[in-house]
Amino acid sequence: MVMLMRTLLFPVDNGMDNNLIGDGLSAEYDLWTGKVTWRHPSDDKIRTQQKVAFVLNLIAGSLSPLAIFLFVIVVRRLGVFNSDTNSMIFKWAPLIVGFILFISFELLMLALRSRYTILEEEPDLDRQLYYYRTMYDNTIHDNSGVFNNLSVPYVGLYITFFLIFLAIPIAYYAYFHPRSFGDYLAALSVTSLLISLIPQFLWNLIIKHIIYIKLIRKTKERILESER
Repeated sequence: MVMLMRTLLFPVDNGMDNNLIGDGLSAEYDLWTGKVTWRHPSDDKIRTQQKVAFVLNLIAGSLSPLAIFLFVIVVRRLGVFNSDTNSMIFKWAPLIVGFILFISFELLMLALRSRYTILEEEPDLDRQLYYYRTMYDNTIHDNSGVFNNLSVPYVGLYITFFLIFLAIPIAYYAYFHPRSFGDYLAALSVTSLLISLIPQFLWNLIIKHIIYIKLIRKTKERILESER
């Protein structure tokens, strides 16, 4: 959990988007220390500790939202608590499950990234700058993967975020007024998923946007210093 709240994962250069090289390079940023760790996929054997950590994180990431989801259903169906407590759990269940979904997804991404080999030497500065700029443009600035045909920077992200906020009240209304138990499960799933996108947006777009700009500026300064 501590590593989750301090580690920002940047995308892998898989060559499948605009201007990507496809060399598998990836980076992660430590929010506490400001250190950048560079990784690259490798065919070498993964250490036993890494395998154990990966399996445990994978299991935790899969079971956490499922456990909360089942807990909410049992409480709802069996009336385990008194009416006030049951009503409170029912009211906040989508928020709880949504947050757990966000945490579980990030833990899963950390587990997957841990299987990549840490580079002993960082890439040259020009490659670092190209990586930061390209990933920033593709994932944030140019709306890539959201609304690719829009020429105005960031507008695709704004539209997406607006649609999420518009959809959440509608989903919550359906959650509070189910016609059957199946409708309740469907509404809980959809509402929780939509809510999980809010911390995803803040963590993976807003905070990453700030860090991308910082790293681009810092790398430019290092390049200028090396040329003197």
